[in-house]
Amino acid sequence: MRILGAPTWSWIGKQIEQEVIEKAIKHMSKISEVAELSQKLMEALHQRNSEEVARTFRDVDHFEEEADNIKRDAFKELSEGFIHPIDREELIRLILTGDDIAAYLKGASRRATMANLKELDEEVLKYAVTMSSRISEATKLLREAISIMNTNPKKALELADKVERIEEEVDDIRADALARVFQFCDGSKPSACLISKEIIDSLENSADKCEDVADVIRSIALMHL
Repeated sequence: MRILGAPTWSWIGKQIEQEVIEKAIKHMSKISEVAELSQKLMEALHQRNSEEVARTFRDVDHFEEEADNIKRDAFKELSEGFIHPIDREELIRLILTGDDIAAYLKGASRRATMANLKELDEEVLKYAVTMSSRISEATKLLREAISIMNTNPKKALELADKVERIEEEVDDIRADALARVFQFCDGSKPSACLISKEIIDSLENSADKCEDVADVIRSIALMHL
């Protein structure tokens, strides 16, 4: 029986790692589609178009489920193939944290479908549109960074820095949005107040997860400098 030497195992590990990275790129592409649709949904919410909100949420749900399927395929490859434990851990973190971006966007979108659109505040909805737009931009940058983090780590680090700045911007927007939500809550129905706050919080959580993915990309990119 032929025994595989260390160079062969290393080559096999790199092959599996690259296959998983390809799946991570596909995964983030789906998440980016979820982000674009979430932005579209927030715009429909701002326009008080309940039919468009409901229709777009079905698309958000569909693409989030497709992202889940890619995640499961990636984990199957990681569980069945030989790959260095540190590399495996980082790739698992990359995919799981990316999955959280989509989960929070879906949460924000789902809450929008529960709202009585006539009862929501105009300014709060404008903040939601702006936040979702910035998150959508961040996911596009993350996808690009994932695709080059092994081959062009310096550029990947630059993209990760851009994502961090977007998260900081979204954090500032959230602070202004919550201030407006609290003013709105003084004279609104409790349900409208609660849904407004949860939409803003879910969008902020999604932006936070974008930064977390950027941190994982930094960790992987630094190993390839």
